[in-house]
Amino acid sequence: MSDRGGRGRARGRGDRGGGPGGGSRGSSPARGRGATPSVSSVGTGPSRGGRGGGPPSVSSMGTGFTGPTGGTGPRGRGSDRGGRGGRGASPAGGIVAAAAPAGTAVSIGPAVRAVGVPRPSYGTLGVPVDMIVNCFRANVPTNLIYHYDTILPEDKVLPVRATMEVIRKMQEQNPTIFTKRGSYDGRKNLYSPIKYSFGNQHEFQVNDGGRNPRRVRIQFAATINPSSTARYIAGQQSHDENILTTLNAYNVAIRMQPIQDHPFNTRSFFTRAEVRDMGRSVELWRGYFQSVRPAIGKMVINVDISSAAFYKSGPLIKVCLEYMGRSPDGDPLQFLAANRLDQRTRKDLLKFIRNLTVRTTRNGQSNNRSIKDISDKGADNLMFKLEDGSSISVAAWFRRETGRPLRFPTVVCVQLSKTAWVPMELCDVNPGQFYRKTLTPDQTKHMVEFSTLKPDARLRNIRNGLQQLSYGNSAYLQDFGINVEPNPMTVKGRILPTPTLIYGRNSSIVPRDGQWNMRDKLLYKPEKITGCGILIYDARFRPDNEKYLKDSLYAACQSVGIQGMSQDPPILRKNATGGQYWNHIKELGTLHKQLKGTMPNLIIVILPDFGNEDIYIRIKNAGDIKIGVATQCLKSQKCIRGNMQYFANVCLKINAKLGGINVVPRRDSIGIVRDVADPTIIIGADVMHPGPGTTGRPSYAAVVGSVDSEISKYIAVSRAQGSRVEMIDELADMVAHIIRKYMQYRKDVEKNANPAPRRILFYRDGISEGQFSQSKEIEVAAIFKACDRVGIPRPKLTFIVVGKRHHVRFFPPPGGSSDRSGNAPAGLVVDREITSPVEFDFYLQSHGGLLGTSRSAHYNVLVDQNGFMPDELQRLSFSLCHVYARATRSVSIVPPVYYADTVCARARHHYDPDGAFGAESDSASQLTTTAGADQVEAHRRAYQPIHPNTGQ
Repeated sequence: MSDRGGRGRARGRGDRGGGPGGGSRGSSPARGRGATPSVSSVGTGPSRGGRGGGPPSVSSMGTGFTGPTGGTGPRGRGSDRGGRGGRGASPAGGIVAAAAPAGTAVSIGPAVRAVGVPRPSYGTLGVPVDMIVNCFRANVPTNLIYHYDTILPEDKVLPVRATMEVIRKMQEQNPTIFTKRGSYDGRKNLYSPIKYSFGNQHEFQVNDGGRNPRRVRIQFAATINPSSTARYIAGQQSHDENILTTLNAYNVAIRMQPIQDHPFNTRSFFTRAEVRDMGRSVELWRGYFQSVRPAIGKMVINVDISSAAFYKSGPLIKVCLEYMGRSPDGDPLQFLAANRLDQRTRKDLLKFIRNLTVRTTRNGQSNNRSIKDISDKGADNLMFKLEDGSSISVAAWFRRETGRPLRFPTVVCVQLSKTAWVPMELCDVNPGQFYRKTLTPDQTKHMVEFSTLKPDARLRNIRNGLQQLSYGNSAYLQDFGINVEPNPMTVKGRILPTPTLIYGRNSSIVPRDGQWNMRDKLLYKPEKITGCGILIYDARFRPDNEKYLKDSLYAACQSVGIQGMSQDPPILRKNATGGQYWNHIKELGTLHKQLKGTMPNLIIVILPDFGNEDIYIRIKNAGDIKIGVATQCLKSQKCIRGNMQYFANVCLKINAKLGGINVVPRRDSIGIVRDVADPTIIIGADVMHPGPGTTGRPSYAAVVGSVDSEISKYIAVSRAQGSRVEMIDELADMVAHIIRKYMQYRKDVEKNANPAPRRILFYRDGISEGQFSQSKEIEVAAIFKACDRVGIPRPKLTFIVVGKRHHVRFFPPPGGSSDRSGNAPAGLVVDREITSPVEFDFYLQSHGGLLGTSRSAHYNVLVDQNGFMPDELQRLSFSLCHVYARATRSVSIVPPVYYADTVCARARHHYDPDGAFGAESDSASQLTTTAGADQVEAHRRAYQPIHPNTGQ
């Protein structure tokens, strides 16, 4: 998250892609209210008992909770949306109430076990609305599924598309055996609607056009009965391996038809029906994501649009010229001849085309091979030996073979095998090859624009995509007995009451459409600036710009109630070169003390508009790690052109960094965590991993927790850990640090004699549904271990996973509830029809639309000792999304998770910029396993903690 000025923006500006949706989970008994629960297993979850009682007793973490649930607060319906507090006119759509959903009771079998917490009931709070969702209802077939293991001797080296082609030809060449085609996942699993006649095992010789037939061994693995899946979605069976395999079989079957003719990845396929040129020989293709998911009482297919970058196809010479920034129709001799291609350009070009598959034609036969290298000589000077021992150039050999000379004999060649060097002009790039390298900023802009569609356009694309998906014409689905309804589902949702926000002097405001204007409002608890200096790195920042900056900062601070900003703060100008930026901050501090008598607690840094990344990292390392002073970086042009609203938003960031509180929700919207008898700490956690294909880099974990009774002031702690390890290694230490800071603040600042938390509300980001059980076993235990280390009674824990990487989207129906962007209004919650059959989960769209189609957050409750009912937890999460410190908009996920994500992204600030790991990007080269592990450990040792004065 950048702090380089500009308006504070809400997370979730629109939908720009995302990972696939996850799998499914199990269930547990429904929960009543009144009796004290007694539960023998975490996997079953507590019954909903009465409120009150003391702290829980934990007999064995990961195996059981016993003890009463706790909490407080009234239930029931109602709204406190109140009057206007936002900007401008009323929204184009507004809230259109729909018929209320029938009933709140949940029917779950008494013997069913949940992975997390079984759903206690359905929520009722808010205005009922209808929403279209990009899910299509499908039946659960009754026919048995036969699972086979497919083994190719070469399956570890062949790409998925190649193995798919081998299995396709195997079935075509043996029509008497494969009377109904099996669905193949590209690696090991083949699912068939019939049991094949060859028995338990057979080896096939498959002619795929190569020199020798390929041997494929098919071995019977299991018979799958889909009836267990039908019972699961009815809430009458726990989730098990059989259900997982059934859903996997259906997911493989639904994609078999479209991937026959289109490029594909795990769950999406792509067509050239809609293409955008990204420049530099890369283009964007529109694609379609699809996933079979279990839902309440039904099976659904989630269909969404996706986008992916591809290499342009055509003559290799043209592809290379365009990548180099030249016209594809330019003269290759000017730019690709050996004497014109310097070593640096050649290396860069090789990085772009390495492993790219090209087609060559010889004697009327085409051959596809991948590029391994680029020659440093032209075809006319690149020599190789013939069988008789004589030498010949590549150009001369091809002239002899084809009977015509090369058009560009001095252009370099590409290596296609150990001994094969081919002139570029004889190679054509095959279509449909994914471009998986890092995009340039301009290409990223194209990707964002192409992927960002307004809700009506996105839904129209999804409907059109069903024609490409060909569900009705798929022989694979017909053989399995899967029928898909042609229209997306309409589901019941609710618009939750908007929380009233409290600013300074007890003034209040009610957001509208997830936004508000704090004009004439003072910050809730502004922190005093004891001294401020300005450090300028842009030589074009003129003296009149300096005056405007000082006047604007002073006026903005006054307008929001921040005291101490000088009308004439000291200014230090420095060149944006060298590496000793921390010395510049120290020099400015000394200057401030000479002129003002005190050391500053805030440094404003003016950065050049371009090429400022290195300066920014060094400034943040100096301020946050080395010195312990708050730094606020601003881009030069933003300062020159910024109005009062811009500088007021800068003040939001400054106040939060100094330890102030910008805004709090009114007590009635978060009353369940403001109970003085049961003080609550809210914690968010996230893990960030290195980029795809990168080895030798650690993952970074961050934990952020509230310290005040208003649930608006947060502190953070971060660590480096093992590469791509999702479970947080040092969670116990990190949570213990947060709890100690919480208790210290409540004792020293809030003067509370009993500062220990009685409840913990833990939001966890970044884990997939397949990791829920692991997180529950490892991380929940670590949280209680932290409490033991601090020496406090174990608080009652509610552990919630927040998911962002899913493909479920909600669309207002014609004439239905919408905001001015055409999206569903902020506060939409859906906990029926498309949620888990048995787990306590819900979708919450807490932010207003900006660009494209808004994406809701998916909340899954894994542990709940506090006995929250759906209305309580949904309203609390929605209210929290309004107190993100850096924006006057609600955000798409709860702030502690948002902050944890930001802390992870800033992990590189924790390394010495001039040290071994200071200048690393996320595109490291490949390392061996041992070397990679050593590098990770070296990174962990070099990771510097934040300065004690920073953000504490």
